[in-house]
Amino acid sequence: MFHYLFLFVISFLISLIIIPLLRQTAIEGNVLDQPDERKIHRMPLPRLGGIAIAIAFFFSIGTGYTFFAKEQYYSESIIGICIGASIIALVGLWDDIRGLTALKKFLGQIAAILATIPFGFIIKELNVPFVGIIEVNSIVGLLLVIFWIVGIMNTINLIDGIDGLAAGVIIKIAGALFIISLLTNQIQMAVICVVLIGAVAGFLRYNFPPATIFMGDCGALLLGFITSVVAIKVLFQNPNLNSSSVAPVLIFGLPILDTTWAIIRRLLNRQAFFNADLGHLHHRLLAISKKQTKATLMLYLLNLISISSGIVVIFSNNSFVTLFICVFMLIIGILVILALRQIPTQNEAICIKNLKEKNIA
Repeated sequence: MFHYLFLFVISFLISLIIIPLLRQTAIEGNVLDQPDERKIHRMPLPRLGGIAIAIAFFFSIGTGYTFFAKEQYYSESIIGICIGASIIALVGLWDDIRGLTALKKFLGQIAAILATIPFGFIIKELNVPFVGIIEVNSIVGLLLVIFWIVGIMNTINLIDGIDGLAAGVIIKIAGALFIISLLTNQIQMAVICVVLIGAVAGFLRYNFPPATIFMGDCGALLLGFITSVVAIKVLFQNPNLNSSSVAPVLIFGLPILDTTWAIIRRLLNRQAFFNADLGHLHHRLLAISKKQTKATLMLYLLNLISISSGIVVIFSNNSFVTLFICVFMLIIGILVILALRQIPTQNEAICIKNLKEKNIA
């Protein structure tokens, strides 16, 4: 376990140390997130936190490669993740600095995914409750991988709406993947997870309410990419695990719930999907709690419940248990949406305005 602790500390300290430097660089270069009617912060804030996470991640992976047994802890899988992560980090950074159209950003995401495919990140089969293993051909497998990774990247981007939320959610998801990796002897994926946790934990020190820096698209896309790719190896391809394919959906349940509700809401309101609004779960919880910290912590709790249900499904390996948990979590999700849906949008806007005036985090 020493090497995991070592890599966590290295990643955490690098992130912790370089963020103030990048924050100053962002201020001087005017790479700032400007306040508007949808945002809590009153003053422009730097949005280069994602590049700090990326630097800490890649440096720590390189450090581990230098100091630990390469044949045991490092493999082609890690190389594939690093190549894809490098591409998506550059796409996100360019979007943060210069701006990208939705199409160009999507093409960048596809490029990052395709870069990982030669390293074995492909879905070859699905484990469906009460049905069993369903093998899929290479084309269907590729489409599933693209749908999964693009979907998760964008769900993480969408929940990055209040201080500390996306970072905290990712730490818990990566923590779950780390535990599953250890228990099923997926050592390389455990290395990826522990390094990511360290990098994001260092960032969260500056992003928890009240935030002094944001992760930007670079951070949100990078975190979504790494965790979704690791999930393919740990949950879809794991030879030591015979769990239902609904488990990954449960582990990523909170961001998936929020994005699913956003899609349904915008379809019902006849809005374009890419049009931002104040209807996300975090916006509505903010209208109730009046403080970002409370809203963030409440969503952390929902995140933990969803992750825990996914872990139970994984290790129970029982179709009836899976069905019960899926129905239970579906009911919770529907109840959460129905409860928060009653909050008028104008209340959220008023809440944000009041928070700005009072500078309450």
